[in-house]
Amino acid sequence: MSHRTSHRAFTLLILLSLLVVAIPVAVAAPGNTTYHSLAGGSFSQNWSDTSLISTNDSWTNVPSIEGFRGDSLTSSTDVDPQTVLDGDDPGVLDVNANQTNPNTYTTGGVAEFEIADAVVALQGSGTADAPYLRLYLDTTGYESIQVSYKVRDIDGSSDNAVQQVALHYRVGTSGNFTNVPAAYIADATTGPSLATLVTPVNVTLPASVDNQPQVQIRILTTNAAGSDEWVGIDDITISGTPIAGDVAPSVASTVPANNATAVALNADITVTFSEPVDVTGAWFDITCTSSGSHTAAVSGGPTVFTLNPDVDFLAGETCTGTIYA
Repeated sequence: MSHRTSHRAFTLLILLSLLVVAIPVAVAAPGNTTYHSLAGGSFSQNWSDTSLISTNDSWTNVPSIEGFRGDSLTSSTDVDPQTVLDGDDPGVLDVNANQTNPNTYTTGGVAEFEIADAVVALQGSGTADAPYLRLYLDTTGYESIQVSYKVRDIDGSSDNAVQQVALHYRVGTSGNFTNVPAAYIADATTGPSLATLVTPVNVTLPASVDNQPQVQIRILTTNAAGSDEWVGIDDITISGTPIAGDVAPSVASTVPANNATAVALNADITVTFSEPVDVTGAWFDITCTSSGSHTAAVSGGPTVFTLNPDVDFLAGETCTGTIYA
């Protein structure tokens, strides 16, 4: 049972909302930016569950991955994706769901193909200048972060493009990405009328991504000259090695998640730590913009705790929960 204290505060932002007046608003496409904690196990995705993506441009059910069209990331064709490092924030979420024939489907960007070996794939176009997948990781307590995946040529049409693919990373949620040279693929496709090439990628990321609560990884292609081919990004696995020594416990996850919206006014807060902990004294704080400071009844432990606030939250307010782990 850990008695250690970290000097970092982990903040959970809960946005509470109640529709009282019908007001036209712009609604962003749904995504899933939950950071997968390696403390809970390796990250993996092979797209075999085709129910994860059922609606165009919705990544809500796909844990810790989003796809983007990459509009205007490049200004010409055949750009080396290793040089396309702009953050593209916030980006245009994109996925063409439930497609069945990569040989004939020509809308570029990101697509889910429910073929014999289902996969999510990328294809550049005049609009989707540099489509990509972005993965969200929490590497707290881990080092030697290993990223592996397969890049599959799934386009058996008469197209025969030079389809380059690169891997990028960044620490945090803003700024440029950094290229990983060892992961670069000069041409992930063959043809024409061939769809058999599979190129494995297996790299260890630099130490700068070790022990970080927010790491973003990006797999990106660019618009090729001529007609682009679809390249599937499959069998994604990300793992790490626990950091030797005594690592302070951290918050592995919360429910509601960070930046959650439309949270029930009577919702409890569930906090999962990276290891068993003892909690004593003022180990959490809940403060809201309208209802003010809250106490809470604590249950559970020693790894998963539930906080039942003393009074319900108010509609429309913003609440910040700070956990001192």
